[in-house]
Amino acid sequence: MFITFEGIDASGKTTQLHLLERELKKSGFRVLTTRQPGGTPIGLLIRQILLNPEHVQMVPEAEVLLYMADRVQHIKEVILPALARNEIVLCDRYHDATLAYQGGGRQLDLSWLKQLEEKQIVTPDLTFWFDISVEQSQERLKQRNQAQDTENCRLESENTQFFNRVRSEYARLCLADQSRFIQIEAREDIPTIHQQLLKIVLDRIT
Repeated sequence: MFITFEGIDASGKTTQLHLLERELKKSGFRVLTTRQPGGTPIGLLIRQILLNPEHVQMVPEAEVLLYMADRVQHIKEVILPALARNEIVLCDRYHDATLAYQGGGRQLDLSWLKQLEEKQIVTPDLTFWFDISVEQSQERLKQRNQAQDTENCRLESENTQFFNRVRSEYARLCLADQSRFIQIEAREDIPTIHQQLLKIVLDRIT
């Protein structure tokens, strides 16, 4: 089973991914956790290019191509082999992130990706969309940066209008594919969300 976790920054998806991984492993399931970008050695190099806040000169079209290069490498090297081993794959962001961030946020026409999607992109069995307001996302990022003495990456530094477009595109994707997407209210507390996700996944795989 292939499960992806989507949402704008600081929505809690990464925390919930690892909590779900722990519980599934305790129940005896074989689980692989990974992320995009950066789920392979090549992907890590691409991630460094994409998220470096100094790379302000990157044009949106190059950004899309870098994400797709990371994704195809990741699918071939990590995701497909894990699925062939009958492992549950939990992925922190996937192709919907490109549709939301570059298609929605950057307002790019991504129709030219259709042929590549059909030939290369594996469709997840289930996608959790962690919905949170842009204001709450930015407040959580601020708190994280203060606690960890870090700064926003290149994409996290985008403006409110950008993230409102990203969130709106996630909502559109969720509405368009309700058999795959499940909207998660990310303002709920961590244990409540965890139990919700665990029940959904166990109902589908047992």
